[in-house]
Amino acid sequence: MIPSQIGVMISCGAFAMLLFAPVWGKISDKLGRRMVIVTGLLGMSIFFILYVFLFHLSISTGKAANVLVYSLMGTRFLLGMFMTTTPTAASAYMADISSPQDRSKDMASLGFATGLAMVLGPIIGGAVSTIGNLYTPFYLTIIGLLIFSLVMVAVLPRQQKIKSPEKTLTNTLQQTKSKRNFFSLELAGWLLAGCAVMLVVVVLQLITSLYLHDIFKQTVTRSAQTAALLFFVLGIALMLVQVLQMKVLQWTAKMMMMVGIPLIIVGLLLATITSAYYLIFVSYILIGAGAGLGMSSLSAGCSLAVSESQQGAVAGTVAMIQGIAGIVSPLLGSFVYQLNPKFPFFLFGGFACLAYLFFLMVTKQKKNLIG
Repeated sequence: MIPSQIGVMISCGAFAMLLFAPVWGKISDKLGRRMVIVTGLLGMSIFFILYVFLFHLSISTGKAANVLVYSLMGTRFLLGMFMTTTPTAASAYMADISSPQDRSKDMASLGFATGLAMVLGPIIGGAVSTIGNLYTPFYLTIIGLLIFSLVMVAVLPRQQKIKSPEKTLTNTLQQTKSKRNFFSLELAGWLLAGCAVMLVVVVLQLITSLYLHDIFKQTVTRSAQTAALLFFVLGIALMLVQVLQMKVLQWTAKMMMMVGIPLIIVGLLLATITSAYYLIFVSYILIGAGAGLGMSSLSAGCSLAVSESQQGAVAGTVAMIQGIAGIVSPLLGSFVYQLNPKFPFFLFGGFACLAYLFFLMVTKQKKNLIG
């Protein structure tokens, strides 16, 4: 496969996430979180098997035929369709079992799991590929998905249990929201701020190695190694800030976003003005900490912006933001990078500033208790 075909194949998965995340969220509201999570894990298992088979076939034939290329793209789309099920239903389930007062702290545990996956995934994949072969990480992933689907069947309750909220001001506001339309300026503010965070994380995955090569004059191999180390550091920072939020800070969702986006902006600016190698690591630590706060606050804030009966729908909408970032960020980031390697940092940093200001305007009347 040529690079452009690989890019289209990756975009197919992101496009599927964009389309189906809200659908799975609404299904989980009607049929329960357990059904959606188990269906998603089994669906990913099935299409991962097909994906590995087609990938193996395309490698063994030397030059992949068009039918194989299109089949891989289609399978990637189907994988993307099921990849949003677990994070969407898990976020909605967390909202079901947590009180509004504890929503930010509890959502941070999901953010911690995301950071842990970012750190351990590449390490485990690299380790098992050296022990086995190129396909061993794929086989391990399929086995893991099947095991976790069985665990979810055994662990999750068959009937959806939603925690009954106490008679508080928060409950009154939640009941008022249930009578309003799903979308509101408040929800739009949260989604725009979250989109800014996701765009930065995705574009960095695309340009970091190139930036190290072009600006710091590292070799291709060295820049790839440094980029991997930078994302390891970013993932560690993302995890640590989640632990700090759960155990010490326990900030509201709004406070987390108010601190998270400025950290990201400072990290982006630092990456563009520094000529010192070690400061790049500082910038990625700041970005990782900001992304950790931003992603957790996005889930919590959006959850609190709608009624309790709309938790699946809003979780799907939040997951949809990841699909948007997966499509827009690589296309826009690669285009502006060709103009100047520093332009993506300025572009997405500027968008984060605008999203931050809009977020502050539409949430300024919000009580501290709920966001």
